[in-house]
Amino acid sequence: DLLQASTVEGLKFFNDEYVDIMDRYPGEFAPTANAHALEEACRPVVEEMIRHGGAKAISVSSSYGDGADRVFLDSPKAEWLWEYAQDRDVLVHIHPPLVSLGAASMQQYRLIEALGRPFDTALTAARMIYSGVFDKYPKLKVLFVHMGGALAPVVCRLDWNWELNYKGIPNPPLNKVDQNLRKPSEYFKSNIYVDTMGPSAIGLKAAVEMCGVDRVLFGTDFGPVPFSPKVHIDLVNDTVTNAAGRNKIFSTNAIALLHLDQ
Repeated sequence: DLLQASTVEGLKFFNDEYVDIMDRYPGEFAPTANAHALEEACRPVVEEMIRHGGAKAISVSSSYGDGADRVFLDSPKAEWLWEYAQDRDVLVHIHPPLVSLGAASMQQYRLIEALGRPFDTALTAARMIYSGVFDKYPKLKVLFVHMGGALAPVVCRLDWNWELNYKGIPNPPLNKVDQNLRKPSEYFKSNIYVDTMGPSAIGLKAAVEMCGVDRVLFGTDFGPVPFSPKVHIDLVNDTVTNAAGRNKIFSTNAIALLHLDQ
């Protein structure tokens, strides 16, 4: 029945569920406001959840649609979201969709979960950077989950692509990388946050190197992913040798970013 409802009705249903959980367990949860990044019609639902539902962030998908019709977050239709989030200093939490980029080629071996979703995250992040989203909204804060998806190994290539830009090359590509003002890696130090959901020591080290320990938040994906949170607690304890750094990841980064002390 829910799938037959409008987007706005569906989002309101999930947001109301969050409020119900908070009411049943007072003081235990801080929710996000669910939104459709490409449908400004859901803005009143988001505003209500933030003003009266206690939401501390806005959750959206990294892409929408499928195949040639898939749309990513560099779409002009998402402008309302970036403007709203920047003006109110609200974090945008970006999670890949259930059916990700390349899903038709990843039906076997659970490759959508293992590869498709991280690639979806990396592609929408690259498109946001190259299209100039973070230049137009310099105070915008976004969180890419799953340690940033597949971003860490390719940040250097994003920089290389931007610096090369095919200058002096005969017959350069029509769509040059010239809309963003800074090297892509610099936005990971100013606008982009990631979490610790992996679990991989290599991945966590790369996330800290990519963003800095001040921009890494603790995450687990529990309970949809049935790994005990202890797996990720041990990962941070065993990988981040500095006690102050561990405290930032476990606690103070999220408290400051999500305004949990207010």
